[in-house]
Amino acid sequence: MERIHSLYLHVPFCTWVCKYCDFNAYAVLDGLIPPYVNALDREIDAAADSFPIGPIETVFIGGGTPSLLTIQQLRRLMERVRSIGLAPDAEVTLEANPSNVTGEQVDGWLKAGVNRISIGVQSLRPDALRFLERLHSGTDAIAAIRTARAGGFANVNADLLYGVPGVNLAGWLETLDAVLAEGVQHLSAYELTVESRTRLGQEVRTGLVQMPGADDQLEQYWAAVARLEAAGYAHYEISNWSRPGFACRHNLAAWHYQPYLGCGAGAHSMFRPNDGSTERRWNVKGPHAYIKQAAASGHAVAGSEILSPERASGEAAMIGVRLLDGTTAARDFPTQRTQLVAAGLLAEQDGGVRLTRRGIELANQVGAAFLS
Repeated sequence: MERIHSLYLHVPFCTWVCKYCDFNAYAVLDGLIPPYVNALDREIDAAADSFPIGPIETVFIGGGTPSLLTIQQLRRLMERVRSIGLAPDAEVTLEANPSNVTGEQVDGWLKAGVNRISIGVQSLRPDALRFLERLHSGTDAIAAIRTARAGGFANVNADLLYGVPGVNLAGWLETLDAVLAEGVQHLSAYELTVESRTRLGQEVRTGLVQMPGADDQLEQYWAAVARLEAAGYAHYEISNWSRPGFACRHNLAAWHYQPYLGCGAGAHSMFRPNDGSTERRWNVKGPHAYIKQAAASGHAVAGSEILSPERASGEAAMIGVRLLDGTTAARDFPTQRTQLVAAGLLAEQDGGVRLTRRGIELANQVGAAFLS
């Protein structure tokens, strides 16, 4: 099995689950957090005995809202990661809500080993934040970025959403420009999508909410592309931009189809056996079930699947094509590649292919499921 150098830790708790969220997240249950951390600690420990893992080069602590963990809880998890073997220059990312970013927390996160913070800004507009059911204000979000930078974070990402009902192009660019003015090193901008199982999905189905049209969403997307390019940010993946040297290494590993281990409730893992196939595993989703299983055995796997070498190659091509510099992963699919080039979705580049403008638009709408 190919050695694993990337680790994802899932913390499923939130103060409030926003109506558009389709992640494995639950309204915070304070009593569950300590036993959950114990179980997560146990799963990380067991992983070292089960998989060829380390040194760990990227760690991503996501959720949910992992910034709800106490500094002591976070330190425990990071000590366990170090016991596996953490590379000296590892990228360690923590997702944080603006309301959790205080000077004391920033100092504790840095001392625990976190060196990259991803702040869920989403918007700075009061109307958009109310619609999205975010609990912070635009002022809180800007203050969080400033606090993180002043406290010592040299790698700050801001997550933004565009295509929010009631926010026109000017309003979207106002938020984008204000965040860029704070000097973040990385920015992720995602289209607000309607997932069927969410409360937003129900509101759209019943006609309570009307989403912006595709043309309006694309207008906001391409306006962001132009603004970010002018500001010196490299557009390295469909929804991600960075200053030189600050592309998210953890996500790049996944887009380059490198294996990773996921620990926590609902976390997914991807392994690469030596025969060219891919194995995917996923944990039980509910925190109660996860705590019970992981605490008892160190494992909480709910299911798995094996992709044949051919299917694995197709998946690598689907994922790799999201990279704006292009990918050579589609080389094993000459027929599909030729068809997509002819359709104007892909362009030939340096022995590989890259998305065209039309291809980027389609990938934004339906994902990069071009090759199979």
